[in-house]
Amino acid sequence: MVTSHMIKDAHIPSKPNGSSVCRGCQEGKMVQKPFPSNRDKRTYNTFEMLHFDICGPMEEKSLGGSKYLLLIVDEASGCMKGFCLHSKSESEECIKKYITMIQTQFNKKVKFVRHDGAREFATNSLQDFYEVEGIEQQTTVPYAHQANGTAERAIRTIVTIGRSMLHHAKLDKCFWAEAAMTAVYVKNRLPSPKIPHKTPFEIVYSSKPSVKHMRVFGCQAYILTPKEKRLKWDPKARAGLFLGYEEVSKAYRVYDIEARQVMISRDVNFDESAFGMSMMISDDDVDGLDFESIDLDDEEPRPRHFKQNRKAQGPTQSRQ
Repeated sequence: MVTSHMIKDAHIPSKPNGSSVCRGCQEGKMVQKPFPSNRDKRTYNTFEMLHFDICGPMEEKSLGGSKYLLLIVDEASGCMKGFCLHSKSESEECIKKYITMIQTQFNKKVKFVRHDGAREFATNSLQDFYEVEGIEQQTTVPYAHQANGTAERAIRTIVTIGRSMLHHAKLDKCFWAEAAMTAVYVKNRLPSPKIPHKTPFEIVYSSKPSVKHMRVFGCQAYILTPKEKRLKWDPKARAGLFLGYEEVSKAYRVYDIEARQVMISRDVNFDESAFGMSMMISDDDVDGLDFESIDLDDEEPRPRHFKQNRKAQGPTQSRQ
């Protein structure tokens, strides 16, 4: 203002020792420094660098009693893996098992992990595990969550997609875990920001994902009751709600409202125009349904030496 002659009779005292820093301004105006998006310019191979973060506690427990969502993201592909947890302490075992699975099933070496330094990610047991496996641990500084941006954004994306699916399907919050895991499944089959015109699935499995088996989350679903489990005049199907995909047995997850449990089956028919508990029809209306067994065998290539030993028909526990 003085140099621009906007005011007059102003006396500007010189800074002591030639300092140009005003302490009062620093204490009153200082803000967090920006986080450059290109700080880490190094490129990684698939599964070489993993990011992870945890979200919760949720305001309502899931069907299986979980209150936390652990998300692990591969830096190179953007491929995600989700775990629903009862407590944060369970994340330790999930991280160990996932890293071990990567190394044994994909023959890939995890070299780096990055997280926000939360206690559950830096236990003595995990520290020992990282040391034995030769994994370098990178942690962000306190109160700087942006430095763990990959995992933070992934959590936000999955929660946003899951929330939208719950509202569209008119389902209660207790179905959040099923929605979150389905969101992860879908996101892995959407275009990756890492490599143009490829999905995380294709980057990891070297095969384009098929989507012919995918259905709208929360829609009405009808599960074929095996003839060994029904009498001559019993309904051939039970009505339920579609809750996603069973990765191990390549089948569908359907919530049986009458039995109040999640059923796993390959023989499912869908009504993608009906949603919510109030839309359920009676068993009398499903007796004449003509069921087709959806072939899921080519939907998701398994890692090398991955054995399928679980039969995809019958009740199961809800996601944890």
